[in-house]
Amino acid sequence: MPKTIFGTTERSNFILNLKTEDYHKYNLRILLLFLVLMPLFSIALEFAKVYSVPGMALSITGVFAIVFMFIGFMKNVTPKRLFVPAGILAAMVIWATVSTVNSYYYTFPTVAIFGSDGRSEGLLSVLFYGCFFLLGAQLGKEKNRIMLLDGMLWMGLAECVWGFLQSFPTGLGYYQNLEPLLLFRVCLPSGLTGSPIFLGTLLVMLEFPALLGAVFGEKKKFYTVCAVVFAVMSIRTQCLIGVCGMVLAVLAALVCLLVKKAGKAALLKCGAALLGCVIGAGWAFAAPVINGTYGRENGEDVKVSAHFALYDGAIQWEDSAYRLGTSGYYIKSGTRNPNGHFDNTDLVASYGYLWKGTAKIIGRFPLTGTGPDCLVYPQLYQNMQIGSNPNAFDRAYNFYLHTAATMGIPMLVLVLALLGIVLVRGGKGAKGSSWVDTGMFGAVVLYLLVMVIGASALTVAPLFWMLAGCCAGRERPAKN
Repeated sequence: MPKTIFGTTERSNFILNLKTEDYHKYNLRILLLFLVLMPLFSIALEFAKVYSVPGMALSITGVFAIVFMFIGFMKNVTPKRLFVPAGILAAMVIWATVSTVNSYYYTFPTVAIFGSDGRSEGLLSVLFYGCFFLLGAQLGKEKNRIMLLDGMLWMGLAECVWGFLQSFPTGLGYYQNLEPLLLFRVCLPSGLTGSPIFLGTLLVMLEFPALLGAVFGEKKKFYTVCAVVFAVMSIRTQCLIGVCGMVLAVLAALVCLLVKKAGKAALLKCGAALLGCVIGAGWAFAAPVINGTYGRENGEDVKVSAHFALYDGAIQWEDSAYRLGTSGYYIKSGTRNPNGHFDNTDLVASYGYLWKGTAKIIGRFPLTGTGPDCLVYPQLYQNMQIGSNPNAFDRAYNFYLHTAATMGIPMLVLVLALLGIVLVRGGKGAKGSSWVDTGMFGAVVLYLLVMVIGASALTVAPLFWMLAGCCAGRERPAKN
């Protein structure tokens, strides 16, 4: 007989009668729901500045994730091996709350709680990401993990299709022009992630499992198409993560496949991905001529000839200042900014300016940081209107520095402790015969590497935390 309470029906007590296998399926459905809702909700930002809509996708699925996370503990379905990661996640939420209460801009605490407009990475995002992590760690059978990975790859393809349309003068996307450089009709793809850098991060992360699936998976053609398309579009983003990260991902996959004795199939699939990189580079080189790119000098339009360039500095400020209004505008010289000035066409100068400024903030707020998503506020040197403070930034473009600056060094320690567990368990799981476990572990490692020059984004980070959870939930493969 099914369990019931207070004479209620079996259907109304599905939690009491929920089987472990069904629990795993519900977890998968919640994670897949996010993969569907986030791109759909992000389309609103392509046509109107409705900044709260993408955050709603996280909120809706985040609430479901919280409920089923608690159900797992209530039903004793959550395995003991997840107790330590869950404890660290709880400590992260607690410390993020402490950081919020002590936030630099506490007179308007909704920024620290919900995140700034268009970013939505405040206190609540820490909670939601943690729940995604725990649900990803409790998917049960391998086929569920494959379904999750396939959902991510389909999302990646959708991003690439939208990014392809943005790569021409269609008027779609926020990177048709790069105002910080006075360059017009540049047409950089960002998909529905919000930035070419974020799109590059997503595609680099997914490239590794796509290549492994192309060799070992059942849907080899699908995975091969993903690997090649991701390579082309990642290079076309013309940012450091998109270019160097993609080459690194393909080479890492090649080494892994050769170690697993994939033979000619490894060379063929990785060769196709490298060909995609070459096509992407050629497209980027010819793009100024194809799109009619032009700059402005002394009040006159000047055509730009075919060439390849990385636009990290301009992308960073186009995203924060012109797209979202969450930072000051870029000015090369002549401001009273205490952090000085820099040339955003110089990659070293661009990243160096952000990292030095962030390091100063860490020195001022080492314990609790500025508060989640409040990095810009200590930099306001003229007035409290963010846009009136040139060169003030809201992202460090180094995930680790940004975490320490916004939520304190203790939060960074907790994050690194959790990631240490993920890497150890994921590495052990990757030694097994399951290609999907190896692919997910490689995706996690690549994400952590590129985050040295990357930023957490609402449209990409949840996928990482799902994959990290999958790695942390794996047991060491049994020895033959």
